[in-house]
Amino acid sequence: MGNAKVIEFPKDKSFRKRFQDKVQEQKAVLVLSIASVALMTVFVNQWLVDNSETALGARGNRGIASFEPGVFARDVKWEHEIAKKLSSEKTSFVAALAEKPTLRDDLIFGYLEGKYGMKISQGKIESLEFIDAQAGEKALSISNKANFLTKYADAFGLEYSEVSPVQTADASEQVFNLIDDSKTIVGKAHFGIDSEGRVHSLRFTQ
Repeated sequence: MGNAKVIEFPKDKSFRKRFQDKVQEQKAVLVLSIASVALMTVFVNQWLVDNSETALGARGNRGIASFEPGVFARDVKWEHEIAKKLSSEKTSFVAALAEKPTLRDDLIFGYLEGKYGMKISQGKIESLEFIDAQAGEKALSISNKANFLTKYADAFGLEYSEVSPVQTADASEQVFNLIDDSKTIVGKAHFGIDSEGRVHSLRFTQ
């Protein structure tokens, strides 16, 4: 476990709070981006109007200005191309912000509500630990632990397809065998629980 990486969490802010702040920052950037597109559109329209008025004024001394379909069509086409390009850039920007969350994101920020920090080793979740006690939060119960382990198997980075409970003498721990398709035990999941049955930690061993 020498290569293990510990994701540390600040004392004053929980991981969930940091994630919420990040979302707010992204929303602010999106608003600024949309405002920039709108401002650019106004600028382009004003430029076209000014050029059109200048051209008409130059021909005013010679009488009524003639309508030039070719010039008008080129201006409209150019404006549409600019608007299309800006729209495409805005769409790409929004798509980047709206990137679909991974199963691990769903685990940490969805099911676990951002209350647990994770320790990662070689790209796999080595352990989870409840971190929001100082904020007055309570750990989760996770009533169906077998289903929980099966649902988020890929998020943990472990290759197993079924789980089986293991009898233990320690009331503060619940253990499950992790079994692959060939019926081989590839690891164990250890839930650390309190007197109320709430999960304060989860660690994986082989």
